[in-house]
Amino acid sequence: MTDEPEIAAIPTVYSGTTFRSRLEARWATFLDSHHITWQYEPETITLPSDTVYVPDFWLPELGTWIEVKGDGIPRIEKAVELGETRACHCDDDCTCTWPGGELVIIGHPPKPHDLHRDPKLQGMHYIAAANIARRHGGHPNWTTACGRTAWLGVCPSCSKTGWFLSHHPVRCRACRKVPTSGRLYAVVEPVLTFPKDIGSHVPALPADPERQARIAERQAELDDNDPEPWWV
Repeated sequence: MTDEPEIAAIPTVYSGTTFRSRLEARWATFLDSHHITWQYEPETITLPSDTVYVPDFWLPELGTWIEVKGDGIPRIEKAVELGETRACHCDDDCTCTWPGGELVIIGHPPKPHDLHRDPKLQGMHYIAAANIARRHGGHPNWTTACGRTAWLGVCPSCSKTGWFLSHHPVRCRACRKVPTSGRLYAVVEPVLTFPKDIGSHVPALPADPERQARIAERQAELDDNDPEPWWV
């Protein structure tokens, strides 16, 4: 749950859900843009410290929590404690439901769009470029409660978009497979955009092109009466 003692939150309705702040609703829009299934405040958790905590988002297909923190709300003690509690504590190979245990992401306000890093604006008049930048939603900005790096990407095996935690080996949190192709994106990369407005979806990450080509080629060979696609 996002507490905003210094900056008043504006309750915002999106997709039939009333969020406590516009930033939460923008994060929900970002998740929808990438076809990531989310649940809003689905569980009240009592932490080992006896603190009661209601995380903002649960991503059931990825074993991931997201706690949204706006400007002026730096405290993340509850999220950190949740991350430590739900992380992998296996002695040898990880046998947790999710690789590395449950992941806790801290969702921050987006980073502003940098005119100088946008190749589309190179050579454009500064005023025109600045007007475009002002209408830009910025770039998604996140950290992890555990302090480790997490990349966003599309799994080439199951085609689900999600966060990949930096542990060895890096595995998809949905299917547990190690990605052998495709690209993982770091925080605030220019290719990742954040919604400027509630419900204004941004482009999703491209799925692995080689795998998509293989699927299309194989599907063209299948009989129309085949009971289900071969990759399911």
